[in-house]
Amino acid sequence: QSTGQKEAVVSTQSTGMAIGGVLFLFGFVGCLGACSGKSGLLNIYFIVVLICVILEIVVIILSIVKRDDFEDAAEKAAQDLFTKYADRWMKGNTAIEISDDENNAVNYAQSTFECCGLSKTDMWEGKVPPGCCSGFSQDEWQKDANRQYALDACPADTTKYTTDCVTQVHNLADEYGVVIIVIVCVIIGFELICLIAACVSKKKKYVA
Repeated sequence: QSTGQKEAVVSTQSTGMAIGGVLFLFGFVGCLGACSGKSGLLNIYFIVVLICVILEIVVIILSIVKRDDFEDAAEKAAQDLFTKYADRWMKGNTAIEISDDENNAVNYAQSTFECCGLSKTDMWEGKVPPGCCSGFSQDEWQKDANRQYALDACPADTTKYTTDCVTQVHNLADEYGVVIIVIVCVIIGFELICLIAACVSKKKKYVA
């Protein structure tokens, strides 16, 4: 795995742990309600899970119905950002104002997806952003007071990515799209079972 991929994995794991912690908390509330006979706790659990299911279904529907619109908007935003970076650092246009967050976003995206350039790899005017090189570390680069935004070539012990980012993202979507859909459907199915279980528990005589 590249450094960018490792950082992405860590970020994903942190997000997953945070979401898992929240879900565990509400799951504990539901379990406590079922064991103690407190209908109020079961009501809280039922409402939270129901909201999650509704939001997931809405996201799925929107991702299908508005997929082209989302892709167009994302590509336009990325095009504006990458062009801005190229104008400022590759062409040396000092009139262009670009923030540190924007600089980081361009390099982090290329490092994470192991790509170079947005829709073509030669958009950098013969130069190379650091994120286009294998072994790029976002943290180390940000800490470097003399960091460079445009390299003449990748360092000797690294290689330049040869696939543009649009193609790479589409390839990843094709490769993992079905897996993601299956996982989401399994999660929704599990949540529906939890909702049914909560309803059954509420109907039992020992529930206050």
